[in-house]
Amino acid sequence: MNGRIKPILKNDTSDDTRIFGLGLLHGGGARYKHDAAVLSLFSEIVIIDYDAITNQELIVRNGNDDGDSLDPHCIFFDSNDLAAWRKGRVTALEKLKKTLATHFSGGGNASTSLIILDDNFHLRSMRREIYRSCQEIIKMYPRAKIGFSVLYFRTPLEVCVQRNYLRSGKDRVPLDVINRMASVLEPPDETKSSASFERFHASIDNADDIVDNMKERKKIHECLRLSLQSPILPKNELSHEQISQLEHDRIRERDKTLKCEIQRIDQLLRKLVGAVGGVEKKRSREANEIRKLMLEMIRQHDVVDMGHDYIIRHFACSILGTELNSDWHYLENPLVLSIKDAYQQFEQEGMTVMHSSQEHDSTTNE
Repeated sequence: MNGRIKPILKNDTSDDTRIFGLGLLHGGGARYKHDAAVLSLFSEIVIIDYDAITNQELIVRNGNDDGDSLDPHCIFFDSNDLAAWRKGRVTALEKLKKTLATHFSGGGNASTSLIILDDNFHLRSMRREIYRSCQEIIKMYPRAKIGFSVLYFRTPLEVCVQRNYLRSGKDRVPLDVINRMASVLEPPDETKSSASFERFHASIDNADDIVDNMKERKKIHECLRLSLQSPILPKNELSHEQISQLEHDRIRERDKTLKCEIQRIDQLLRKLVGAVGGVEKKRSREANEIRKLMLEMIRQHDVVDMGHDYIIRHFACSILGTELNSDWHYLENPLVLSIKDAYQQFEQEGMTVMHSSQEHDSTTNE
């Protein structure tokens, strides 16, 4: 599931005051067709594409400084991908701040601007980071006005999976990553704790391939308009005690998430150990030692975000004695087949749990 952010800039009635209205596109497989009525409000459009920035960072890390594109057939993810993703997010945020600062300092030529931040903003904390960055700009430029809105594109999990199958290479997201993202996705809800910044949002049905419905477009237009009428307020200074408490809460939430994901990875590894023992019982102890070493590596180097594709490849190559970047899954022997079957069964069990949870939530909401 993915999300999109749209910061929007609009002039006030006074000549020396400028307004940025920030609208966040959020949800699964969002495919937004820009509406002419919305775009006509702005004299300039800036797109900050997180994926493009990450891919460029990955190209540099792989030594392709001449700008060569990534191998479209490569399907494996490694530590370089995670590092590029993290660096890409930092770069994108810096670009947003620079664009805002340039505009409000009078360096821009446009009287009104629309900034589109294109990325997966499935966690509220990711969206809050953008909001707080705008507050920092308001502190630097007191006359600046920025409106913030969220467009939530509701997309069924099965539709996301279907669309993902149409992709190729690294554009195709591992199934476990999609499932995990669906399980933690946080729709905009201003009633949640510390979520009042999302009070301007619209929910859009994104089950169809293209959002091309006048009713939905009116919802988007109205959401953006209201956010511009009630711009972001400057951030109140926090006491040292409040800052310490927020940091404590952040670390506790991070540790909780990390613990849950490590438990999930351990379940997968135990299933793979069982797959090895089912074919070559004498190697069960060796497989279990690999499991322990991998868990220790994950805890020390914080690589839980690499996904199950990375985990199974690391385990399989270790037990098979092949290079980490080898095409181990093409080998035809009972051990490889058993590992692949165990992984597929693990993923299917996860999908079953996911659908059961969604059905329960739907029934509860009704």
